[in-house]
Amino acid sequence: MLKTESIAADNPRLQVHDWPPVAAFEQFTPEVKAFLALPAEQQRQRLLALRGDHDSHGALINCCLGVIYAYVYGYKDSPVYLRADVEMETRLLGAKLILEEEMIHVWLPPYDLPRFTDQRALADFLDDFIVNPQLNVGVYHEFWEYIRDEASYEGMREFLRLVLCRTEIVDDECALLLVGLQGNLKKVMCSNLWDECGNGALTRFHTYWLRRLLERTNDWDGLPEYRRSNQKPWSSGVLSNMFNVLLTRPGYKLRAYGCFLITESWVEPHFVRILDGLKRVGLDHDDVSVYFQAHVKIDPQHTAELIEALRHQTPALQPVEIDEIMHGVGLALSGAISQYRGVLAHLRAVDRRASIYPQLDPVTCD
Repeated sequence: MLKTESIAADNPRLQVHDWPPVAAFEQFTPEVKAFLALPAEQQRQRLLALRGDHDSHGALINCCLGVIYAYVYGYKDSPVYLRADVEMETRLLGAKLILEEEMIHVWLPPYDLPRFTDQRALADFLDDFIVNPQLNVGVYHEFWEYIRDEASYEGMREFLRLVLCRTEIVDDECALLLVGLQGNLKKVMCSNLWDECGNGALTRFHTYWLRRLLERTNDWDGLPEYRRSNQKPWSSGVLSNMFNVLLTRPGYKLRAYGCFLITESWVEPHFVRILDGLKRVGLDHDDVSVYFQAHVKIDPQHTAELIEALRHQTPALQPVEIDEIMHGVGLALSGAISQYRGVLAHLRAVDRRASIYPQLDPVTCD
C-alpha cells in the first residue's frame, strides 16, 4: 500500500507536462469525416469496395480507428473531450464495430496455428514458440535489422516518435486487459500493471521514462504538431489498433491476453536492436535509452508469468477459451507483419530524404 505522505512528496520535474503528448482535437480529416457521415450499410459497402487494395483498405480502417480510440481513452485529442455528445458518440461507436470486424476478420489475414484442448499443452507450446524464429515471425523481421544496422540519425529520430505514439498509454491498455479476467490471469496482469505504474513511484512509471526521452530529444512541442499535421504513417498504428479492438470488445478479452503475451515476448529481442541502433547513430543518452534498457530486463519475466498463469489457471480453461487465446496470438503475428512492412518503407523514405528534422537540435549525449 502507498503511504499517504509519499503522494505529496512524489512530484518529479517532468510530471508538470500533460500526458499523453497530444494536441487538442480540432477536426476530423476529410476521409474520416466522410466515412463517419455514411449510414452503416454504406460504410460496409465502402470497405467492401477497398478490399482489392490492401494499403488503401488498411489506411481507411486504421486512420478511422485511431480517431475512435482517441475518443475511447478520453484524452485531449478526443473529439468529445470532457463533454458528452450522444449523436457524435453514436456515430463513433457504430463505425467502431464495423471497422473492427473488418480489421480482424477481413483485412488481417488469418495465421495458421495449432489447436489445443489442454491449458498445460498450450503453455508448453508457447514456451517453445516464443523462442522459435521460424514460428514466432514477429521476432526477427527485417525491420528490426534495419533499425539496428542501417537507419540514419534522422530515421532513428522518426522511429522514436513512432515509439512514443505507440506506447504512451500502455498503462491504460494493461488496465483494460485486467477487466473480465480471473484467477492467475488477473494476478499476472496486476503484476504487469503495477510495474507499468512504477511500483508506486512516479519516476519509475514507464511513461515517465518516455517523458525523459521526450525531454532529451526536445520534442514536447514537436510531437503534437507532428500528429496534427498527419505526418505519422497509418501503418505505425496497426498493432495498437488491433490490440484495442480486442481490449474494447468484451467478447475478445482472451484474444487480447494472447495478443499481449506474444507481443511481450518480442520486447527483449526488439529492444536490444533498438539500443544497438541508438548507439550506432549517437542517440544513446541514458534519458533516451532508459525505457528500452529497462524493458530488456523486465519483459522476459512478464512473458514467463503470462505463460505460467495459463499453465496453472483455475478454473481450468475450456477448449473454446484456449482457442480464443491462440486466435489473439495469430492476430498479433498478422498485425506485426503488416506494421513492420509499412513502417520499414516509411523509414527508408525518411532516410532517403535525409533531413526530416532540420528544426531540431541534435540530442546531447555527453
